[in-house]
Amino acid sequence: MAVRIRATCVAGLLAGLVPAGALMAQGQESDPEAYMLEARAEVLVTIRAALSTLGDRNVEAHRELFLPEATITAVTVRDGERTTLVSTLEESINSIAAVTVPMVERIWDPEVRVDGGVAIAWAPYDFYINDSFSHCGHDAFQLVRTDRGWRLSSLVYTVEQPPDCELHPDGLPPAIGAAP
Repeated sequence: MAVRIRATCVAGLLAGLVPAGALMAQGQESDPEAYMLEARAEVLVTIRAALSTLGDRNVEAHRELFLPEATITAVTVRDGERTTLVSTLEESINSIAAVTVPMVERIWDPEVRVDGGVAIAWAPYDFYINDSFSHCGHDAFQLVRTDRGWRLSSLVYTVEQPPDCELHPDGLPPAIGAAP
């Protein structure tokens, strides 16, 4: 069964005009499968909005999609050495604000699980900065449902290079004309 969400609802959710759960069917008990499909769709709307605001460097909109105490963790392996960098939301926001060139991060084939007000999502991603391939890996998102909708409480991601990770199956992002 495909999940269909009206564009006006999605736009309203992103703008904060639609309250949390407004896209969900009334009566979770009457159709739990439909409820879960719509909950998963809402989670993906939040994740895609976070990636969009990252790319646009819209730090205020990006901040609104996270809990204030959220953490962002990058795990990089180079030459057999593992490096883990844990940042607060504000440290991450400051890093985004310091970038002055376009960024594009794309996920595909996300796996989403929801249990009440808690959700997790896992997806491969590729990342481009200033129209050039930078890295790829996997994103692991943790979200909680708040009275303002789904908000990210944690993002953990790997930083890898091919062939240790995949590139998006659709090829290069539209703004990029050369292969990585």
